Amino acid sequence: MTNRPKRQSRTLTPHLHGQRAWGMGSGLALKLRPMKRTLCLAACAALLAGCASFEPAAPADYQGPTVNVADQVLPVSDQLVHVFEIRRVDGRRLLSSSIATLNANQGRGFSVKPVALSNELPLQPTRVRLQAATQYAAPILAMTNPTCRAQGEVDFTPEAGKAYRVTGRIAADACEAWIEDAATQQAVTTKVSGKGTGS
Repeated sequence: MTNRPKRQSRTLTPHLHGQRAWGMGSGLALKLRPMKRTLCLAACAALLAGCASFEPAAPADYQGPTVNVADQVLPVSDQLVHVFEIRRVDGRRLLSSSIATLNANQGRGFSVKPVALSNELPLQPTRVRLQAATQYAAPILAMTNPTCRAQGEVDFTPEAGKAYRVTGRIAADACEAWIEDAATQQAVTTKVSGKGTGS
């Protein structure tokens, strides 16, 4: 239990480089399936996130104790990571690990290194938006490889003295995210679910 509620803490992989912003021809774009178009648009939108406004996980006027909830960005290959993260807390938009990973890998071309952030949440019942997603080094890779993205809100009531992390499962049959107790690996929220990479 800490007393630093106003700052969103971040855990970054050291010595990271950046990642190029990619373009694509209109011919390719027209041939994309709806899900592929959605994921590519989401990736392109994330490139503009540097102009967006983000807030800390705890309200600005909150003076009470907090608990740490860590995102996970798991490397699958040099070109792909699986992201399990918090996007919002009680409506407040956070700087997410997917955006941090995208920004940190500018200029790296077709390779990606994960950047996982953590957040200090107030020690009180909250409503959080979770995301599970595949994230490739370049949008063009998402056009020709399996993808998935699931978002949704869950209720979360943290307990004092505990640490938590966002985890999940990305497979052909499902794309899921939830929060678990970091020590016991027991789920403490319901799951956010969506179509898997085989859909």
